[in-house]
Amino acid sequence: MTMADSIIFQEDSPIARFIDKTLGEAVALHASDIHFETFDGKFVIRYRVDGELITLEDCTEEIAKPIFSRLKVLANLNISETRLPQDGSISCVIDGNEIEFRISCLPTQYGESVVLRVLNNVADVFALDNLMRGYDELKNFLKNIVYQNGLTLFVGPTGCGKSTTLYSVLREIKSDEIKILTCEDPVEQRIDGISQSNINAPIGFSFSCALRAFLRHDPDLIFVGEIRDRETAELAIRAAITGHCVVATLHANDAASAIPRLLDLGIDKTLIAEALLCIVYQRLEKFDQMSDQRQPSQTNFKRFAKFDALFVDNAMKDAIKLNKSTISAANT
Repeated sequence: MTMADSIIFQEDSPIARFIDKTLGEAVALHASDIHFETFDGKFVIRYRVDGELITLEDCTEEIAKPIFSRLKVLANLNISETRLPQDGSISCVIDGNEIEFRISCLPTQYGESVVLRVLNNVADVFALDNLMRGYDELKNFLKNIVYQNGLTLFVGPTGCGKSTTLYSVLREIKSDEIKILTCEDPVEQRIDGISQSNINAPIGFSFSCALRAFLRHDPDLIFVGEIRDRETAELAIRAAITGHCVVATLHANDAASAIPRLLDLGIDKTLIAEALLCIVYQRLEKFDQMSDQRQPSQTNFKRFAKFDALFVDNAMKDAIKLNKSTISAANT
C-alpha cells in the first residue's frame, strides 16, 4: 500500500478525520450542501446555509485529490474516474443520527468539483403543522389527500424544500390501513411503513417503469419524485383519473405555469382537467426577525416556506379544457 493509498483508506488518517469534521460541521450548521471545488492554484470548501454560500477555508490544491478519492471510496464510486460525472451516496452517523449525503462529482477545467447534498432527517422540526403555520386550508387538504382521487403537483425552484414538504405529508398520513408507494431519484429520507423505490435509469428502471408496476400493487397513494417526460406525465395522469391518489413534483415557475408545462409535454388538456386536484407552489423566504412567530421553536433556521395553492374547481377545469390563459394562483 502506498502513502497515497494509506491516506485514502485508513479510517484514522488525517484526511479521514478532516472529512469527518467537515461533514459534522455542515450538519451542525444546518447546511443544505457542501461544495469541494478546485480552481487555478487553490482548493475551496464552501457550505450552503440558508441559501447562501459560506467559505469554510481555502486550501492548497494538493489536498484536493486525496479528499476526492476518500469521498469516492465512501460512496463506492470509481476513484480513478475523473473525466466523467459520477453520482452516489454516503451514509454515516453524526451525533447519534444517521445522515445521508448525496454526492455528485463533476469534471472541471482545473480538476473536479464535488458537491454533497445533506439529507438530514429532522422529523420533529419538519412536521406538517410546523411547516404550514397559517396555511390551514392547504394543510387540511394534504392531511386528507389520500382519500381523494386525482393528481396533486408540487412545483418550485431547486432547493426550495418540495421534498421536505412531501416527506412531511407522507409522515402525517401514513398508517397501517393505507399503502403508499414512492418512486424517487434518489430516496432522500427513509420512512418506516412506506414502500420506497430508487429509480435506476441505467438498468431501465425509470419513473414510467415504476409507475406501471405500481398500478399492479393496489396502492392508496403514489408519490412520483419528478415528472420529467411525456410518458411519466401520461402514466401519472391516467393513474389519477382511474381512481388513484397521485402526488408528484414538476418544474414550473409558479402554480399556474404547471398547466402549460404539462401541455408542453404533450398531455391532452382534457386529461389534465380531469386529473388535477391541486397545484402547490413553494418557495423559501428569510425571516424578518429571529423572533418571527412562523419560525419553528428551538431551531437555527433563518428561512421559512411560503406556499401558493391552486385548487382546481369545476370552473378551472372548464378553463383548462378551453385552453384559457387566465388561470392564476391564490395565496392560501
